[in-house]
Amino acid sequence: MNPSVPRHGMFADDTGVPNYEDDLELDDDINELLPSDDLYGDLSPRRRSNSGSFDFAPQAHLFPLSRTLSKFDTDLPKNLTFWSGLAIIIGMSIGSGIFASGGPVFRYAGSAGAALLVWLIAGLLALTGAVCYADLGTSIPSSGGEHAYLERAFGSLPAFLFGWTGATITRPASIAIITVVCAEYIARMLLHGGSASSEPPAWLIKALACLCIAVLTGVNCYSAKLGALVQDVFAVVKVILLVAIATVGLVEIGKAGVRDNAHPLNWNNLFEGSSTSLSAYSLALYQALWAYDGWNNLNIVTGELKNPSRDLPKAIITGPCVVTICYLLANVAFYTALPADVLLRTNSIAMDFGKHVMGGNFGGLAISLAVALSTASAASAAIFTGSRVSYVAGKSLYLPAFLATIHSKYRTPFNALIVQSLIATVLVLIGSFTSLVNFYSMVAWLFYLMAILALVVLRWTEPHLERPFKVWIAMPIVFACSTAFLLVLSAMEAPSQAIAAVLFILSGCPVWWVVVKRGFSWEYMGSKCVELIPGYHYLSSTGDRGKYQPQSSHDEGLELVEAHR
Repeated sequence: MNPSVPRHGMFADDTGVPNYEDDLELDDDINELLPSDDLYGDLSPRRRSNSGSFDFAPQAHLFPLSRTLSKFDTDLPKNLTFWSGLAIIIGMSIGSGIFASGGPVFRYAGSAGAALLVWLIAGLLALTGAVCYADLGTSIPSSGGEHAYLERAFGSLPAFLFGWTGATITRPASIAIITVVCAEYIARMLLHGGSASSEPPAWLIKALACLCIAVLTGVNCYSAKLGALVQDVFAVVKVILLVAIATVGLVEIGKAGVRDNAHPLNWNNLFEGSSTSLSAYSLALYQALWAYDGWNNLNIVTGELKNPSRDLPKAIITGPCVVTICYLLANVAFYTALPADVLLRTNSIAMDFGKHVMGGNFGGLAISLAVALSTASAASAAIFTGSRVSYVAGKSLYLPAFLATIHSKYRTPFNALIVQSLIATVLVLIGSFTSLVNFYSMVAWLFYLMAILALVVLRWTEPHLERPFKVWIAMPIVFACSTAFLLVLSAMEAPSQAIAAVLFILSGCPVWWVVVKRGFSWEYMGSKCVELIPGYHYLSSTGDRGKYQPQSSHDEGLELVEAHR
């Protein structure tokens, strides 16, 4: 190798900040050696200015010697509109939480007035996070969500850990949680007509949950447009459902009987009995935030939006606003129609509401159907967005590259969807609902916190980064402080789950060291494992076969320079 040509990567160090001067000099050296017919495509100044972001499109003037997948094989089509994005947020947010959390929030808050304030604060906190994510998503308009932001701000390790935990546990766990709830309500409809007092057998719930995962994964494998259409339809259905519940509640308010002391929503003493414990309000807020979870999912598929700079901020702000209004109206109905003693003990407030308002098994059956549809929609949204985490991690070679393969016919991340569904199915079969929720929440909110901190860091390290939507810096600081407080509280309340979550995240560090720092690809390590099988002789033409391939197109081009020399 000629010592006059130093070896430069796309990034000068592990901070994710590109070294453009060295890149441009290296481009000139490479182009002198390439024939004219190898200079395909164009490289606009805007593309060059964004090359340091999470963009995996090949550089236009470099022939990728080590790339095994073509752009057609690894790039997802831009099919999503504003309405599709809004449907993803609403579909993911309005799941099972609103139909279960009303009772625990009231129990911790102590009064209907305090509980409604908790729901409002949780909605405002979700909206604050959404606004911050709109800033990040328009500044770094790439699929993968937190993966792109963490790599840009902090380097490869946090981004790798996000992809590692997202692909192996948090996204599949989210799917498992939602489908288990969906399956439970379907089983109740089939066996007991929606009765909350009769528990269906565990094996039936698990079987229905696995079937739900298989069907919804099949829909998303077949067509991203069809998956988006499912979200559009279900999102409308869920908003209509919550508006119907709110309407019933307003009718109940008009009845004289709902204003007696037996019902918590008593306008004369709305805050009577409110808790004076800060810890109790924190737990109430945590329960409400679980119902709002999903506001960040559109950022994971930003690269599939037709116009992310315009549609992402609109959808990600409109979504939490719509969800907050629906939740407030629904809880007014719950706290109006149900007596306080029922609210204090219920974990299925929507079913109790249906039985109280509509009477008998018919009300339970109607609510069971509504919750089943709601959770099926949320599961479909989780499958759609979760597969993109594995897809982006595979595209960056942090996870096996086959996860980034796009089906040639259906144009969907087929492999990522199948692997995700298999992991989710295993979690359904071996896990419990409570343990999955606690584990998922702690890991997910830790990465929410890190993503918001990335926004603050990028304001300092890259002040000239193009930001089509720029949020006031106080908003990410408020959100970060609130999230840190909730994480500390949840760790104090459930220390074993917190320790397990931290250990699992840290388990990705040695994998990162091997894959990223030492440069061994997953395929290479897999071949070495195959060699250990007794009697199997693995044939390799070179000792370096399977070595980690450079992520930068400039490194790939440098291989060409060295080959010519």
